[in-house]
Amino acid sequence: MKRAIPLVIAVCVIAVLGAEVVRLRRQQAPPQRYELPTGMHRGGISPEVERELQRIATLGYVAGSEPAPSATGVLTHDRDAAFPGYTLYTCGERPEAFLIDMEGEIVHSWTSPGAGYWERARVLPNGDLLVVAANPPHMIKLSSESELLWRYGEAAHHDLYVMPDGSMYTLLQEPVTRDHIMDGEPVLDDHIVRLDPTGLEVERVSLLEAFERSEKGVEWLADHPLPDEADIFHTNSIEVFKRGGQTRVLLSVRHIHTIAILDMGTQEIVSAMDGPWNKQHEAQFVGGNLLLFDNLGLTKSLGSDGQSQVLEIDPRTRKLVWSYTHKDFFTHTAGCQQRLPNGNTLIVESIKGRMFEVTPDNRIVWEYVNPLVVASEPDLVLAILRAERLPPDYPMGWASGYRDPTRG
Repeated sequence: MKRAIPLVIAVCVIAVLGAEVVRLRRQQAPPQRYELPTGMHRGGISPEVERELQRIATLGYVAGSEPAPSATGVLTHDRDAAFPGYTLYTCGERPEAFLIDMEGEIVHSWTSPGAGYWERARVLPNGDLLVVAANPPHMIKLSSESELLWRYGEAAHHDLYVMPDGSMYTLLQEPVTRDHIMDGEPVLDDHIVRLDPTGLEVERVSLLEAFERSEKGVEWLADHPLPDEADIFHTNSIEVFKRGGQTRVLLSVRHIHTIAILDMGTQEIVSAMDGPWNKQHEAQFVGGNLLLFDNLGLTKSLGSDGQSQVLEIDPRTRKLVWSYTHKDFFTHTAGCQQRLPNGNTLIVESIKGRMFEVTPDNRIVWEYVNPLVVASEPDLVLAILRAERLPPDYPMGWASGYRDPTRG
């Protein structure tokens, strides 16, 4: 764990090294600490065990596992039905993000050394890029020209959410022990972390404590026992919203097949939901409904070799509102979706390096297959981990290959 930097030292650094250096170092300010409940320990974890836990945390996604198809790039584009814009995506084994137009042409890219690959990237209107990086896990902010603006060195993973004021929420893992979990062996607890616009950590909430702080959470863990492995939660998505003036976060907790809501004020789990999904990703609220990527639910229920689905569910009635699946649609890991303004849905089939857009009646109106392959095994397509469609009116003056996406 990082040691605290006394305020007086930080002030001296500002005075001596100047504002630019400070901006690159401010993320090293210590995270807020909290008192651990009885039976929970941090100091008793040896450096060797902590290194092993961090190794487990950074195993991440495979670069690719499916044969590279002969046809790549944009395979389908119905201009009348597809939502126009630019698509931002990240891949396995590359610390790089690509922005492509509807024809599959790269109009901009960002890259930075220091990571095996990038799990999630979010572009800001001025072209700056926020990145959750892996191997090793951390978070960075780059300029449109890939200049490093700041680095948050804690073990951030999977996802980030940007607030209107420029602050950010992300996930991180930290090793802890509990007497009643894994017989007191060290495990990885997930935390919800808030950073200010300069990358300074200002708030941290333990997910394990949030479950055990509330009656709802305790009951949920009793009915949904933690797995017998170090990565007990494997939370893989975060979305922030307001409810009654309170800040809450929607979480996809993969290893207990749970969609949970955590109140940042009370630091308690206030709601939890399971369903037909299994090892899910990318939980989102869409018009009051819950939208998520179900990796293995159909595989488990049908006993098939592998079939995934995207589900839209009314959380009040638990009824299915909409879904997409196909007998050949499958990714056992990663996967995501985005509801577009015209009602279509952008879907990422990660291990096949494929992303596509479907209409409400499940007609494919845009399809793209990654032309990149795994460096060490060029017969395998490089996985696409996350993708996001930017609207056609998004500020793009910083993009090196900008052109109007609404052209004929």
